[in-house]
Amino acid sequence: MSWETVKLGDVALINNQSIGRDFGYEDIRYIDISSVGTGVLNEVKTISLEKAPSRAKRIVHHGDVILSTVRPNRRSFLYIKNPDKNTIVSTGFAVLTANSDLDKRFLYYVINDQKVTDYLTNSAKGAAYPAVDTEIVSKIEFLKPSLPTQRKIASILSAYDDLIENNTRRIKILEEMAQSIYKE
Repeated sequence: MSWETVKLGDVALINNQSIGRDFGYEDIRYIDISSVGTGVLNEVKTISLEKAPSRAKRIVHHGDVILSTVRPNRRSFLYIKNPDKNTIVSTGFAVLTANSDLDKRFLYYVINDQKVTDYLTNSAKGAAYPAVDTEIVSKIEFLKPSLPTQRKIASILSAYDDLIENNTRRIKILEEMAQSIYKE
């Protein structure tokens, strides 16, 4: 099993697509930085393109990974699953699109690594609004195994994430039931 050290910019596109004048939707599904936690999407806003903030520019597709370039210590990143065609994210995110020899979910787990967060945090510029640019993101280094090994790793980690997500949903339902019973 061979693992090689690679830079993110060599195995993924960064900010590949932005909306232009020919964008065919009047309303967008907008994801801003405050809507994303560590692997969690809290809110998607539906707003008219006319009233959208100027930062609403980046187009995302299934399998893309979004990574907040603002305040990287907050660990705001997300694996995009089946977005609507009019889903747009803030320019405060780097949109990462894996190339053909990098598994999309494996890319997500690379970004999830605390070492990546530490690198970005240490590379951030500015005190009040610390941020990193695309060049810093492109220089993220990580060990890349063969594609079959990436898929195995991503499959195992995804199974755990799915269990956590299901248990979180169950806890929320139980809490709502308990509140309902208490109110009665």
